[in-house]
Amino acid sequence: MSLYGKYRPETFSEVIGQDLITSALSNAIDNSRISHAYLFSGPRGCGKTSCARILARCLNCAEGPTSHPCGKCESCIELGRNGSGSMDVTEIDAASHNSVEDARNLREQVQFSPVRDRYKVFILDEAHMISTQGFNALLKVVEEPPKNTVFIFATTAPEKVIPTIRSRTVHYSFRLVGPDIMKPYLKEICQKEGVEADGEILDMVVRQGGGSVRDSLSVLEELINGREGDKLDPKRCREILGLLPSDLVDGYLEAVLSGQSAKAYELGAKIGTFEPSALLEALLEAVRKRLVEAFSKGEDVSKLLFISESVRDYAPLFKLPLSERLSCDLMTSKLLSPVPAPSAPLQPPSRTAEQPLKPQTLEAPARAAQMPGPGLNESELRQKWKRAVASLPEEVRKQVEEEKIPRVDFMQAGAGLSLLLTFATPLDQHAFALRFNRTIPDKVKEAVQREFGPGTSIRPSPKTADGKTVTKVREMSAAELAELSRQMMEEKPLSVEEIAEKVDGQVMEE
Repeated sequence: MSLYGKYRPETFSEVIGQDLITSALSNAIDNSRISHAYLFSGPRGCGKTSCARILARCLNCAEGPTSHPCGKCESCIELGRNGSGSMDVTEIDAASHNSVEDARNLREQVQFSPVRDRYKVFILDEAHMISTQGFNALLKVVEEPPKNTVFIFATTAPEKVIPTIRSRTVHYSFRLVGPDIMKPYLKEICQKEGVEADGEILDMVVRQGGGSVRDSLSVLEELINGREGDKLDPKRCREILGLLPSDLVDGYLEAVLSGQSAKAYELGAKIGTFEPSALLEALLEAVRKRLVEAFSKGEDVSKLLFISESVRDYAPLFKLPLSERLSCDLMTSKLLSPVPAPSAPLQPPSRTAEQPLKPQTLEAPARAAQMPGPGLNESELRQKWKRAVASLPEEVRKQVEEEKIPRVDFMQAGAGLSLLLTFATPLDQHAFALRFNRTIPDKVKEAVQREFGPGTSIRPSPKTADGKTVTKVREMSAAELAELSRQMMEEKPLSVEEIAEKVDGQVMEE
């Protein structure tokens, strides 16, 4: 028998890492406040199905209902680790029984009273796999089941259980087990199995298990089965699990950080022989440790952050049909490259009261230019904005002329520029966004990107030129929307067809 089957808990006190849930269930049973339906959710291997079986055991124990089943009566023995299963406790794999027909069959079984025990319990594992139609077929019987019938839904994805079912259950959310609880538990298992394991090996198992009790026991079983003698050897355990030696990873990372390219490529060839996911995880774990240490000492972490981002970016490379050596050499080359200097935000020069922003005049359109370089000054940026405006269709240009947008600021946004448009009035800003079937922003953005480059964006300022805050349309009241509509109608715009023709757009039908 596997370790997780051999040591599957039989009572709530044997369940680890879920004290809040087990105590809540125990109190409910002892106080005779038993619900007709439960939903146990959480990651795999954290005790959902085990607690469902223990709950059934508690309900049907000859001395119960009790939170401490006797373990001696027929029901307790049948629902124990080596039990054959009880005729009044039905476990259903919802992953393979998820249709409407399966739900109807279950609904028919529910109508029968328990054959021998106190409760008829239905445990539906992987409940999120039940179809919506299947859930709907179960809805009525889950809401009002026959007397002494209990449903227990176990799932790793509670959001996939339809709300009408969830609302009719008592929901307990299970959590992964932390290392401080898992490590002593694994050490106890090793002692019971007559195997000696030091802290390094237990840490290895805990990390590989990822907080899942079942996964951790499976990893431990793999190491125990592959051991030589009664003591687990860390080196052999790493080889069994396909983990990278810590000294190899640390040496590679140190070579990268110190710029020793020859050593980095040499060690990179060695770590490239390991399974890609183990390789990447080991690298990121080593970087994480150094980051924590560097932050605590106040040291520069730019290179470490660059390495972590590069490892993440190059992870898809290992999924391509390339040799491991080639993939690792390419990643090493990236890690050895200099850290790119952060780009400083492009700020508009300060102006005094004696030097106000000069009015903008429209000029004839010029040829499209490339993305502005570092040496491009504000005067050149404004000339580009003028050319972008001048290239617009007449009806669109009227909405972005100097009278309506008296100020334009240029700011760095990632790899490109962002143009912040400050409108004269809220009405001007709303007209810019809403008029002409909402085509104006797109037309302006196209013209701006022709001048400044494809990475350029435009956005309105949250305040107008005179300092007033612009209320977003979706936040307006009905009265404010009506007033905005009236103001826009007073400007007597062209017909929809005329506007569409002028801006080369299409009429949007209601």
